[in-house]
Amino acid sequence: MRRLLGIAAAASAVAAFALVQSGAAGPGSLGSYFFGPKLVRAEVITNEGGTIHDYRVDRGKVRAVTPTSLTRFERDGTLVTVPVLATADVRLDGVTVPLTRLRKRFTATTVRDGPAAASIVVSTRN
Repeated sequence: MRRLLGIAAAASAVAAFALVQSGAAGPGSLGSYFFGPKLVRAEVITNEGGTIHDYRVDRGKVRAVTPTSLTRFERDGTLVTVPVLATADVRLDGVTVPLTRLRKRFTATTVRDGPAAASIVVSTRN
């Protein structure tokens, strides 16, 4: 149950990131500054019922996709391959899709708890 709450919290954070990108957070907000289109990667630490979670958020342009991983080129020039859970919540332009529907040059943001595989992938076609 706690794991589900943690995943839900991370999903909420990604949804907030998407709203920030669309300008819903308003001008000059910290969310827009840190999680807007300039985001390369972020670390978000939460304390959920005494359990510490170290979420890593990464964003970049898709270079390759397999059924179990996503390789991205990030804005700082880093090429990163992130393992993705088979049960991950993968969304393309807001619609749930299989990971293999993502294509080169799409923008993708992943969320993972520590060294674990990503449980959330949010992608857009631009």
